[in-house]
Amino acid sequence: MKLISFKDSRRLLNDALQLLLKNDPLRLAGATSFFSTFALPPILLILIQLMGLMFNRREMGRNLVQRLSSVVGQDSVQPIINAIRGFRGLAQSWPVAIFGSLFMLFVATTLFKIIKSSFNQLWMIRMAAGKENIRSVLFSRLRSLLVIVVAGVLFLASLLIESMQTLLGNYLSESWPGIASVFNVAFTQLLSLLVVTAWFTVLFRYLPDGRPTWRIALTGAFITSILFNTGKVVLHVALPGSNLGVLYGTSTSVVLLLLFVFYSSIILYFGAAFTKVYSDYMKKPIQPLTNALYYTMSDVAG
Repeated sequence: MKLISFKDSRRLLNDALQLLLKNDPLRLAGATSFFSTFALPPILLILIQLMGLMFNRREMGRNLVQRLSSVVGQDSVQPIINAIRGFRGLAQSWPVAIFGSLFMLFVATTLFKIIKSSFNQLWMIRMAAGKENIRSVLFSRLRSLLVIVVAGVLFLASLLIESMQTLLGNYLSESWPGIASVFNVAFTQLLSLLVVTAWFTVLFRYLPDGRPTWRIALTGAFITSILFNTGKVVLHVALPGSNLGVLYGTSTSVVLLLLFVFYSSIILYFGAAFTKVYSDYMKKPIQPLTNALYYTMSDVAG
């Protein structure tokens, strides 16, 4: 195992930042946040329906909305809830229900297509000319759907672990009240770090047309998760006191949601850039999938 010095760590972070800046991060994050406004309601509805196959659908929906509210705020979640109700209202007949389901799948997976394209751009990987066909497009959409399913599995796992935390927390509250509060805060942050790291690992490993090793993907995901959780706390403190309501009025909730997704996208793409430079540093380059290849950019004299 190759140990990384502090000097090399700084260089890797700086190289990742430079790689991100070369790829127009504002455009990448802007496109992601824009499509997120359309994709989040279908994604949440798909997760609720899938989890409802095994558990109480209403309870799962409530837990999912509460978790999202704790991240972006109740006001920002309300437009998403309204959109979910609108999607549910489409299922008035079988033809409409089938069309609505296909439409939801298309919208939900389109967001991950945008993320995949951004990863490919940062890693300088693309499909070979003439190799992109209906089969490859459907397979790409299927991978996006599996990423959504993994998010649901991780959510269920976090609920199970949190229930165990509640039992242990109640025991500590009775025995050592002073330790219980510290334990609950530390456990919540650690659980969030682990769940987000696991999901980012899946994104880096399976979504793009290049495949890093597990260790490379996990390292990049861990760095991304630390930045994501740190920024989440900062935004949670800063945004409520920013008086955005004075500027945007009734649109404030949507603006707050877009700002959060925009920031999260910047962090995600920085993590992807770090994964790329770290793989090069470890001399374990990201391997293009079948029918994909590396490409290079060069200046052409006019």
